[in-house]
Amino acid sequence: MWFKRKGRNRRVGREAVLEVKMRSRDARRGRMRALTTAVSVVAGTATGGVLLWQGYQWALDRFVYSNEAYAIRRLELRHEGRLRPDQIRQWANVHPGQNLLALDLDRVRYDLELNPWIAWADVEAHRPDGIRLTVWEREPVAQVVVWRFSVGDGRAWPETNYLDAAGFVLPPLRREWVKPGESIDFSFLPQLVGLDGYPVIPGQVLRHRMAHAALELIRAYEWSSLYPLVDLDRVDVSGSHLLTGMLRQGTEVTFATFDFERQMRHWRSIHDYGERHGLVAASLDLSITNNLPVRWRTNAVSPESPPPRPAKPKRSPPRHV
Repeated sequence: MWFKRKGRNRRVGREAVLEVKMRSRDARRGRMRALTTAVSVVAGTATGGVLLWQGYQWALDRFVYSNEAYAIRRLELRHEGRLRPDQIRQWANVHPGQNLLALDLDRVRYDLELNPWIAWADVEAHRPDGIRLTVWEREPVAQVVVWRFSVGDGRAWPETNYLDAAGFVLPPLRREWVKPGESIDFSFLPQLVGLDGYPVIPGQVLRHRMAHAALELIRAYEWSSLYPLVDLDRVDVSGSHLLTGMLRQGTEVTFATFDFERQMRHWRSIHDYGERHGLVAASLDLSITNNLPVRWRTNAVSPESPPPRPAKPKRSPPRHV
């Protein structure tokens, strides 16, 4: 009992101890070094990219946008119409000395087409110092009188707007926009009536089914042999299926909304018959295909010929319109 061996301390007696904390510390240090390296690489790449971009911008401005070799010296305008060339250049906002490569060609085209009287514009760059503008004008084929109102003072006044063949509404043409000697009087155009209460907004297409049919009728009339012989004064579009035209001579003509070429041929036959026999039609209905009803004036004296119309301008049809 007195000589019993004392128990050994297990902690002291262990032969091997795992260094867990040391290995964990080394792993954290390795991860921090990798993260620092990655951040340094990303920051260096970003800094290099910014410096490269700024150098590129400086070189672009120095050698391209500020290069006198690309300054606009030639401005060619291809245009046939009544608008003044200097007015078109003013709308384009292109001036000699501007850098051709810095010019936004789409912006120039958009600025030109903002004017309702310009149907289509094309802008071409001819390096190193030239630009070409091609402009097509809209051609009015009919007129329409609308009432405009001022909310501020309650005034109301009639304003004559115009329609092209597609029904695009044109505002009055200003004298300062037009070449010297060109007329802005379109009172000879047929007038569309019967649009009371329907919105007629300059710069927009008139969305009215009978009005579009009337425009097709007017175009067929303009290109028919009747154009120099009779004067179509107005077309009533208030009907649901038929159009009613009134001539300056007082003749009332009823039209169908289709097959206008056939109606023009029948109309010419009736007109020639009246000319041969000294008769003047009071009314005729061209909407019927056979046995066209005509009412002749009794004891009628052939009216004087209407004043000659201005010659129709020769235009090529505008593209993309």
